Amino acid sequence: MPRPRCRLRTLIPLALPVALSGCLVVAAAGTGSSIGYVATEDRSLKQNADDIVACTQAIQLWAQFNTQLNDDLNCHTYAGRMLVTGNVPNQAWRDEAIQRAWRAANVKQVYDEITVGSGEGFMSDAHDTVTTQKLKAELLADTDVHSNNYIITTENRIVYILGSAHSTAEKRRVIDRARAMSGVRRVVAFIDVNAPTQPAAAGSTGSANATPSSAAPTGTESAPVPSPPPAAESTAPGAPTSGGPITVTPLH
Repeated sequence: MPRPRCRLRTLIPLALPVALSGCLVVAAAGTGSSIGYVATEDRSLKQNADDIVACTQAIQLWAQFNTQLNDDLNCHTYAGRMLVTGNVPNQAWRDEAIQRAWRAANVKQVYDEITVGSGEGFMSDAHDTVTTQKLKAELLADTDVHSNNYIITTENRIVYILGSAHSTAEKRRVIDRARAMSGVRRVVAFIDVNAPTQPAAAGSTGSANATPSSAAPTGTESAPVPSPPPAAESTAPGAPTSGGPITVTPLH
């Protein structure tokens, strides 16, 4: 039986990210500051609220199965895409956790990043916390990155990034910064590329350059579908990644 992973987490949110678990959560920013973050991100207030509801329900569903499952897992949701991380004692618990995550409201996708087995101990947990906060600070200071559109978390020295980039170049910049963090083993990025909508030119009728409502957002391969997530692809450091939203970058 693995040791309880519940530990004190201090959240300094980028775009008020939804990062919930059965552990005690301390918000470093007050309510007014958090609202300011929401106002500057690409997600709407409704999407943000829906993401909070999704993680809240997932946590409740895990607790109904077993309170230890609730303590051992973490939920992060951005625009209906839920990332589940943590450690569980066996595969049956992992399967149960993901099945219950899909039952939460407003969930469009679930990324299973649960590890079967015990965690790596207090020192690794401390390193993960420092890595997450350093990366958040770097992205916040980077004028070429829309930092409020990303949720960052680190588990067992693996950095997870969930969010949306305005361009492929921005996506690569975020991943490269994560790879440069000291002691990081791997970077797993679930980043959609969605270029912001440009306003129509003055005097344009809108008919010649109109985009069909059914078209996929710029920078993505297709419209999202509520199906199990595709398997992540591993790439060597510096190698080109696939055009899909999932990028796994191992470090050597």
